[in-house]
Amino acid sequence: MRATEYGAIAILSASAYGNPSNEQAITTTTGNNTGIILDTTKWELTAGRGGNIAGANARYYNLYTSSNSSAKPGDTLGDETTANPGCAGWHLASSSTWIGTINGFVRGKDGIFSFANTTNNGNNYARAVAVCGTGL
Repeated sequence: MRATEYGAIAILSASAYGNPSNEQAITTTTGNNTGIILDTTKWELTAGRGGNIAGANARYYNLYTSSNSSAKPGDTLGDETTANPGCAGWHLASSSTWIGTINGFVRGKDGIFSFANTTNNGNNYARAVAVCGTGL
Protein backbone atom coordinates (compact mmCIF):
# COMPACT_ATOMS: atom_id res chain seq x y z
CA MET A 1 0.00 0.00 0.00
CA ARG A 2 1.06 3.59 -0.49
CA ALA A 3 2.41 5.52 2.49
CA THR A 4 -0.67 7.78 2.35
CA GLU A 5 -2.99 4.73 2.41
CA TYR A 6 -1.25 3.41 5.51
CA GLY A 7 -1.56 6.88 7.06
CA ALA A 8 -5.32 6.90 6.43
CA ILE A 9 -5.67 3.50 8.13
CA ALA A 10 -3.61 4.66 11.11
CA ILE A 11 -5.58 7.90 11.55
CA LEU A 12 -8.96 6.16 11.29
CA SER A 13 -7.87 3.41 13.67
CA ALA A 14 -7.03 5.98 16.35
CA SER A 15 -10.20 8.02 15.81
CA ALA A 16 -13.61 7.77 17.43
CA TYR A 17 -14.58 5.49 14.50
CA GLY A 18 -11.84 3.02 15.39
CA ASN A 19 -9.99 2.11 18.56
CA PRO A 20 -8.97 5.45 20.11
CA SER A 21 -7.10 3.95 23.08
CA ASN A 22 -3.58 5.24 23.60
CA GLU A 23 -2.08 1.75 23.53
CA GLN A 24 1.10 1.36 21.53
CA ALA A 25 -0.05 -1.87 19.88
CA ILE A 26 -3.44 -1.28 18.26
CA THR A 27 -4.03 -4.66 16.63
CA THR A 28 -7.21 -3.86 14.70
CA THR A 29 -8.52 -0.57 13.43
CA THR A 30 -11.87 -1.04 15.17
CA GLY A 31 -10.82 -3.04 18.23
CA ASN A 32 -12.76 -6.10 17.05
CA ASN A 33 -12.64 -8.71 14.26
CA THR A 34 -14.25 -6.51 11.60
CA GLY A 35 -11.44 -4.00 11.17
CA ILE A 36 -8.11 -4.05 9.42
CA ILE A 37 -5.70 -6.21 11.39
CA LEU A 38 -2.18 -4.85 11.80
CA ASP A 39 0.66 -7.00 13.11
CA THR A 40 2.44 -4.44 15.28
CA THR A 41 5.19 -6.91 16.15
CA LYS A 42 6.59 -6.47 12.62
CA TRP A 43 7.15 -3.61 10.20
CA GLU A 44 4.73 -2.96 7.30
CA LEU A 45 6.64 -2.06 4.13
CA THR A 46 4.84 0.79 2.33
CA ALA A 47 5.19 2.18 -1.18
CA GLY A 48 6.79 5.46 -0.26
CA ARG A 49 10.29 5.96 -1.63
CA GLY A 50 13.02 8.55 -1.63
CA GLY A 51 13.80 7.80 -5.28
CA ASN A 52 11.83 6.72 -8.33
CA ILE A 53 10.92 3.04 -8.54
CA ALA A 54 12.15 1.88 -11.95
CA GLY A 55 9.27 1.05 -14.27
CA ALA A 56 6.55 1.67 -11.66
CA ASN A 57 3.62 3.98 -12.30
CA ALA A 58 3.93 6.94 -9.89
CA ARG A 59 0.27 6.69 -8.90
CA TYR A 60 1.07 3.49 -7.01
CA TYR A 61 3.70 4.93 -4.67
CA ASN A 62 4.47 8.18 -2.86
CA LEU A 63 7.69 9.99 -3.79
CA TYR A 64 9.62 11.75 -1.01
CA THR A 65 12.87 13.65 -0.81
CA SER A 66 15.56 13.11 1.80
CA SER A 67 13.98 15.99 3.77
CA ASN A 68 10.99 15.46 6.05
CA SER A 69 9.52 18.62 4.53
CA SER A 70 8.27 16.36 1.70
CA ALA A 71 5.73 14.72 4.07
CA LYS A 72 2.29 14.63 2.45
CA PRO A 73 -1.15 15.37 3.92
CA GLY A 74 -2.56 12.18 5.39
CA ASP A 75 0.62 10.09 5.42
CA THR A 76 1.22 10.77 9.18
CA LEU A 77 4.98 10.99 8.51
CA GLY A 78 5.82 14.58 9.35
CA ASP A 79 6.65 16.09 12.72
CA GLU A 80 6.07 19.41 14.46
CA THR A 81 8.69 21.11 12.24
CA THR A 82 7.10 20.28 8.86
CA ALA A 83 4.30 21.88 6.85
CA ASN A 84 2.30 18.61 7.16
CA PRO A 85 2.94 17.88 10.83
CA GLY A 86 1.98 14.22 10.76
CA CYS A 87 1.65 12.06 13.85
CA ALA A 88 5.22 11.38 15.03
CA GLY A 89 4.97 10.04 18.57
CA TRP A 90 1.18 9.57 18.61
CA HIS A 91 -0.12 6.58 20.57
CA LEU A 92 3.29 5.97 22.11
CA ALA A 93 4.98 5.46 18.71
CA SER A 94 8.70 5.37 19.35
CA SER A 95 10.29 5.38 15.86
CA SER A 96 10.40 8.26 13.38
CA THR A 97 13.46 7.82 11.15
CA TRP A 98 13.22 9.67 7.82
CA ILE A 99 14.29 8.05 4.53
CA GLY A 100 17.41 8.76 2.51
CA THR A 101 17.43 9.29 -1.25
CA ILE A 102 16.52 5.71 -2.25
CA ASN A 103 15.17 4.01 0.87
CA GLY A 104 11.49 3.57 1.54
CA PHE A 105 9.38 3.54 4.70
CA VAL A 106 8.40 0.74 7.00
CA ARG A 107 5.56 1.45 9.36
CA GLY A 108 4.00 0.26 12.58
CA LYS A 109 6.30 -2.05 14.54
CA ASP A 110 6.96 0.38 17.41
CA GLY A 111 3.35 1.59 17.46
CA ILE A 112 0.89 2.20 14.64
CA PHE A 113 2.27 5.72 14.04
CA SER A 114 5.94 4.65 14.02
CA PHE A 115 7.97 4.82 10.84
CA ALA A 116 11.56 4.15 9.86
CA ASN A 117 13.68 4.02 6.75
CA THR A 118 14.28 0.56 5.31
CA THR A 119 17.92 0.52 6.44
CA ASN A 120 16.90 0.89 10.10
CA ASN A 121 14.23 -1.76 10.60
CA GLY A 122 15.58 -5.25 11.28
CA ASN A 123 14.01 -6.59 8.04
CA ASN A 124 10.97 -7.94 9.86
CA TYR A 125 7.98 -7.31 7.58
CA ALA A 126 4.26 -8.05 7.83
CA ARG A 127 1.20 -7.40 5.70
CA ALA A 128 -2.02 -5.75 6.83
CA VAL A 129 -5.08 -7.94 6.26
CA ALA A 130 -8.62 -6.69 5.69
CA VAL A 131 -11.25 -8.74 7.53
CA CYS A 132 -14.89 -8.42 6.47
CA GLY A 133 -16.51 -10.34 9.32
CA THR A 134 -15.97 -12.86 12.06
CA GLY A 135 -15.41 -16.52 11.30
CA LEU A 136 -13.78 -15.95 7.92
